[in-house]
Amino acid sequence: MDHFSRFLAIDTTGIIILVVVGLLLLSLLGIIITRRKYKMRYKRFYRKLDKTINKKYNGNMLIEDLINKYTTDSTNTFKSLKRKGKNLTTKYLEYYIKNLPELVLIRSFTTPDKNRSELAIMIMDENERLLYSWDKSKKLKGLIKAINKYQMLTPIIAFLYELPLNINEGKPYRLINHDNDNILTYDIVKNTKKLDKQARNKKVKKIKTKKSKKQK
Repeated sequence: MDHFSRFLAIDTTGIIILVVVGLLLLSLLGIIITRRKYKMRYKRFYRKLDKTINKKYNGNMLIEDLINKYTTDSTNTFKSLKRKGKNLTTKYLEYYIKNLPELVLIRSFTTPDKNRSELAIMIMDENERLLYSWDKSKKLKGLIKAINKYQMLTPIIAFLYELPLNINEGKPYRLINHDNDNILTYDIVKNTKKLDKQARNKKVKKIKTKKSKKQK
């Protein structure tokens, strides 16, 4: 009877171990299948994006057209464009601000840290202090506002055109506007609001500095 009880105990323990191992294997298989599915989805999305931008939204060609046909002055702003130039640029910007955040989101499911899924496009000064950060919540209006304020129309057009390739390869990318030495770069972050807070803090510090100088 004692031997039989021991046999049952061992047998029950063995079954529990097998069930646990089986569940772990099924869970691992599910993760592998899901990741593979997202990788295939990402590859399809990127191939379509790459084909479309080279065919319809080529930044180099747009810049050439704007400079030669649709620019009214040399301020390098959206507001300096003729009506046709504004229409072409709006269509170009709308395509990128719609598809780039989605590209980053889908790619995040193929990476170890899925929480890093938000695209931030940043404008920094020559000392690499953050002046402005764009994310999808700011939409087209926010990007145009930054273009006008920092006079970076053609740099942003060029930057957006090259950005998908760098996101795909997971490489950093920086573009310097030689007119004012402002820097364009990007990051994939968990929370873009922290970047906004950083930019606001910089402005507050600058205001306080100016006020203290006046008091002296």
